[in-house]
Amino acid sequence: MTSALNDALVGTWVTGWSRCRNYDVQHGGKVHAALRQGRRSEEGQDWEYVLTRPDEDALRTVAAEVQGHPGRLLTVVGPPPTIPEDVPLTVVSGGEKFMVLDMDGQDVEAPIVPEEFEATVERHDPDWFLLTITTSDEHPQGDGVVAARGRVTAVDGYAVFDRIWTNPEFRRRGLGTLVMRYLASLALEHDVEEGLLVASSDGQALYGHLGWTELAEVTVYGSPEDHTGNPSHSDAG
Repeated sequence: MTSALNDALVGTWVTGWSRCRNYDVQHGGKVHAALRQGRRSEEGQDWEYVLTRPDEDALRTVAAEVQGHPGRLLTVVGPPPTIPEDVPLTVVSGGEKFMVLDMDGQDVEAPIVPEEFEATVERHDPDWFLLTITTSDEHPQGDGVVAARGRVTAVDGYAVFDRIWTNPEFRRRGLGTLVMRYLASLALEHDVEEGLLVASSDGQALYGHLGWTELAEVTVYGSPEDHTGNPSHSDAG
């Protein structure tokens, strides 16, 4: 049985997602915030606020903050809301899904990696894993080519997966599945019961095949003056 969508669940995801990316994170009631890097401010970072099915008051408060500070973002997990006309925002990213997986039955042993590839695991503080799949000297391209990678951390009984990526030259060869199963085995070093992630439109078919359940849409809003592109939460390399 998997969890239903609620604010606490989304807050757990924000904590894990921020940890895997070394973002500072704050939780204030139903407003969760991550200090994203690479945004448009002079410091090269800016706050992203995350709300779950927000009511009008919460939406208006955070929308005004974003509208007044180009570079900040509002992410809504749940049905896309109606944005108040007096605090206009624009959709800067859509199509992602918030998904959950029952970790019961996931293999605690790392999967076998084909001979033409090698798996490298790095543990980072504060306690998240980076998995990188590279070619070995058995591969026709020679060794050292990055073929796939991903990240995972454990937060309060949940495994939070992030930045699942496969090199376009190596897609449709099962490496996405390999990465997800390998990361699950790493997460199960902790007492985790469910997995959480935000999936891009490209990744949703893979996760659905692996048993993940969609809980909600994920929509990102920004100031009309913000032209920094598509701030994905999911399959970035």
